[in-house]
Amino acid sequence: MAGDSEAATLVAAALQALRGRSWTADADARAMPEIQVILQAPDALRLECILTVSDRVDSYHCAQLLLVIARKRLQLSAAHIERLLTPRIGQFEQSQGWRSSEALRAVSRQIEHAYAALPGAEQERLKPLLARAAEQVQDAATATRLRKLVGPEEGLRVDLIDEGDDIGPRLRCAFETADEPAEARAAVLDLLAAFPTQGKPAKKWLTEAERVTGLLSKPAALIGALLDAALDAADTEPRRTTAVTRYVTAGNEAFLCGVVAVAGVLRDSTLLPQLRRLAVKTVTVIGGQFGNPRSLRLANSSAQAMADIGGASSITELLALERSVRHGTLLRQVRKAIDALASAQGLTRDQLLERAVETHDLDADGKRRQPLTRGSAEVVVDGRTATLLYVDEKQTPRKSVPPDVKQTEAETLAALRNELKAIRKTIAGERVRLDGLMAADRRWPLDNWRTWYLDHPITGRMTRTLVWVFSTPDGPDVVGVPLDAATVVTSSGQQAAIPPDAEVRLWHPIHATADDVRAWRRYLLEQQVVQPFKQAFRELYVLTPAEEQTRVYSNRFAGHVFGQVQARALMKGRGWAPVAVAWWDDGIDHGVARRTFDAAGIRAEFYFDPIHDQEPAATDLYPYCTSDQVRFVDVRTDETIELAEVPPLVLTEALRDVDLFVAVTSIGADPEWLDRGTERRFETYWHTFGFGELSAAGEIRREVLEQLVPRLAIADRCEFEDRYLTVRGDLRAYRIHLGSGNILMSPNDQYLCIVAARDSQAQKLFLPFDDDPVLSLVLSKAFLLANDTAIKDPTIVAQINRR
Repeated sequence: MAGDSEAATLVAAALQALRGRSWTADADARAMPEIQVILQAPDALRLECILTVSDRVDSYHCAQLLLVIARKRLQLSAAHIERLLTPRIGQFEQSQGWRSSEALRAVSRQIEHAYAALPGAEQERLKPLLARAAEQVQDAATATRLRKLVGPEEGLRVDLIDEGDDIGPRLRCAFETADEPAEARAAVLDLLAAFPTQGKPAKKWLTEAERVTGLLSKPAALIGALLDAALDAADTEPRRTTAVTRYVTAGNEAFLCGVVAVAGVLRDSTLLPQLRRLAVKTVTVIGGQFGNPRSLRLANSSAQAMADIGGASSITELLALERSVRHGTLLRQVRKAIDALASAQGLTRDQLLERAVETHDLDADGKRRQPLTRGSAEVVVDGRTATLLYVDEKQTPRKSVPPDVKQTEAETLAALRNELKAIRKTIAGERVRLDGLMAADRRWPLDNWRTWYLDHPITGRMTRTLVWVFSTPDGPDVVGVPLDAATVVTSSGQQAAIPPDAEVRLWHPIHATADDVRAWRRYLLEQQVVQPFKQAFRELYVLTPAEEQTRVYSNRFAGHVFGQVQARALMKGRGWAPVAVAWWDDGIDHGVARRTFDAAGIRAEFYFDPIHDQEPAATDLYPYCTSDQVRFVDVRTDETIELAEVPPLVLTEALRDVDLFVAVTSIGADPEWLDRGTERRFETYWHTFGFGELSAAGEIRREVLEQLVPRLAIADRCEFEDRYLTVRGDLRAYRIHLGSGNILMSPNDQYLCIVAARDSQAQKLFLPFDDDPVLSLVLSKAFLLANDTAIKDPTIVAQINRR
């Protein structure tokens, strides 16, 4: 009895200490003096403390104390186990499930360890009690642990899967219909049900996963079916006004995290597309204005499983995931996973990405031919995309496959189309990666450049459309577009030899003279070379007299009104980290987006302010912001750098990004802004943006059009006037602004609203780059308006006829 009294005293002191804090991490709780006394007490006294707390679990603090002091093993008797379990059963019957689950979770490992040492008769006596506890406990891992002590039950225990969402029934169905032995399916089910509700799986769980999946004949098929269950499941709509839309219950969330963890253990690359789609689905916000991602834990787990699978295809899918999501936490998880893969191989991130580009079994020319019953199918890669052609028996390419071949080779052609999608995904990733190298000033020894760039069947197609610089210590630089491993073509069209000991880097127009830049632009237009991104036609931003006066900041892009949600997505896609400005955070006076240029050790910062009187409608964020300064900071000292000391490459690339953010998301870029009657106070700004001076992108657009338009069928109806392309129709003359694509009609400059006009003739035109939608839009509008009497759209016709 003295021990009981001492235990009660120690427990009371520990609970009082815990209750004195609003929240305490388990590690911090263990370090508290009042709890240390219990942890260092003799086993008999510590056991009595555990039993004392277990008898009265009635709060979060009791559950936490039990979890902390029950970690170290003790030898329990059958009577001790009964004392730990019996109150729990009573609490379940009194609808106090949470308390019972927390208590059982805390002591389940103690029970598991002690039960194995008990005599058989005592084990049999405890089994009914263990079975009742396992059946009623809410924590799936605890239930599985207790159920294993009771022994196997007949039939597949699909009741381990919660039916409280649309996922549960689908998971149950996948298990019940899987073409695997019942014993193997049961083992997988128990394994997944034991996945921890929080945190990462222990090594013991992962070891068990390898053993259990070895029992399956087709493990990837079962895991794929479980992933499909999650992908196909719908959200559960609330049945009460106070409820929220839900995708997955807590139990099924842990279960699915176990599924994706097993996918990582299997290292089967066929599961990668499903894991990527699951990450995208579960990071998507549901529930309206104040909603949350479906399951951020599951999204992060999916990204980690993709990294665990490893290989080139894993990198491709992770990069595709990085491009398709904008959630900061998931993006950090993806980038962390890629960095970990690089570190494991002793490489930098950039080195890993350039070495991990998939070849997709293409030959050195970026082609792959698949023989068919008649003729063959050929996959062809160029600098922008991949196409699938049919080649007949005479080796003539055809646009379509003959019906008889399509029927007999249906499976082969379907597989090729899936592979074509994968190749295009790789191409998209390479275009983004190579564009990013323009700001990195990377350099390669010639042999490495040939291996990872020129000779690669996909990257090599792009390499042969880009301008490169080949430098040697003694001779002048050789600048050109590579023809082969030994020869380049210069901007004058002449061939030049590549020095055998050259160091290679991407050519950037910021380091070239104006004459050299014009020469390369002229060459690309004349030879109709399409680059995978803007290189020769890249916008350049050099220091202005106004920025020399302000010294430490640039106001070049200040004063614009833009949409915050769209801008944040664009910023994240370009490698910037934006701080949100939301209605609930009164402590933030302004927003800021940051991008670090690692090679230079400089961080660019773009500031913006919320427009406070515009209430959020769909998110917590203020819908509109005004742009402010751009500054540069030394990442080592966190001190502001004068603009004149910022390397020209960093300055131009940072300002180019900011210009892009403003140009794309400004309200001035929305042709329907005025028609919606939104905030008339910004009408002057809208007109200034839509018809004002050309930006750097607009100037390049004009330069390209000045060389393209004379070759068009409508050339005699077009002329350039300051910042406009003027098109003469039969009904009116139209001035298309080269910066925004907005239109003014003669005779009194009436505004003509045409949204996303597309013309079949314009779509067939050669353009030296395809990442400028406004250029395509201007051309489409020009073709449309040059033949204005043929326009059928009643909205456009009504505007033209209005006088």
